[in-house]
Amino acid sequence: MNTNALQVISLSEAVELVPAIGATAPSDKVSKTYQFVSSQDILKRVNKDGWLITNVSAQNRSLYAQHRVTLVHEDYLEKARNREGEGIPRIEMFNSHNLTKRLMFAIGYFKFVCSNGLIAASGPAETIRTRHRFSDDRLGQIMQQVSDISSRFPAITNTIDTFKTRELSIEEQQSFAQYAIKGRFNYRPAMPKRFHDMSRNADCLLAHRREEDNGNTTWQVFNRVQENLMSGVEGFSRPIRGYSDSVRVNQLLWKGAETTMRFNSQALNTALMDLLIKDGKKGKISV
Repeated sequence: MNTNALQVISLSEAVELVPAIGATAPSDKVSKTYQFVSSQDILKRVNKDGWLITNVSAQNRSLYAQHRVTLVHEDYLEKARNREGEGIPRIEMFNSHNLTKRLMFAIGYFKFVCSNGLIAASGPAETIRTRHRFSDDRLGQIMQQVSDISSRFPAITNTIDTFKTRELSIEEQQSFAQYAIKGRFNYRPAMPKRFHDMSRNADCLLAHRREEDNGNTTWQVFNRVQENLMSGVEGFSRPIRGYSDSVRVNQLLWKGAETTMRFNSQALNTALMDLLIKDGKKGKISV
């Protein structure tokens, strides 16, 4: 159900592609305290402020299914069409009407050269989640959240610029790739058996698909690892399909990239492994 990432989709087209966007009531399985949050109403409202739909997807065709909507502001869309710069920021909206996903917004970044959208985490508020229990002014609250997210766009762009200044050694690239692999499966009690040779596994993630990403900067290494991990590598790993995993892994990679700006050599490897321990929960794998 994906569309061209830079093609504007009307609300009616979005509903046709993803019926859950047009739902007018929640699943009958939710509790009486559950307050329905209409994706359609949100999209109508944000459109008044210049936010346009450029991509939609859903877990299935159900009216209550988890769904994802990509929003790009009209000002950035013009820059994208003129290919000004390397990419543009955007907002990813996630929602469902069956208790499987509460309303959530995340910062996204669309890179022109490869069309692999990534979700960037910045600071402690990596994503903004909203419970389905609001006051009557819930649309106003949501618009404030959208405004809060878009105000962070310049910081994301500046961070990317700093990523381009940091050269990673071969050992540091290995550390980052191994961190990505372990973080990918951090919810499991043990790593899959096929990942017994972590050095070789890391090399798979570090392989480049485009010449633009063939280099040693944090930004180039980040993009190679991000795309190979998210899209999957034949005979090595499957693509990441679930929305929660997609957000979690992208945020994990972004935190790792930020960490490369503060540590180097063995200290970087230790700091990356510490991130996994801090982010883990009881029952998940340790390093």
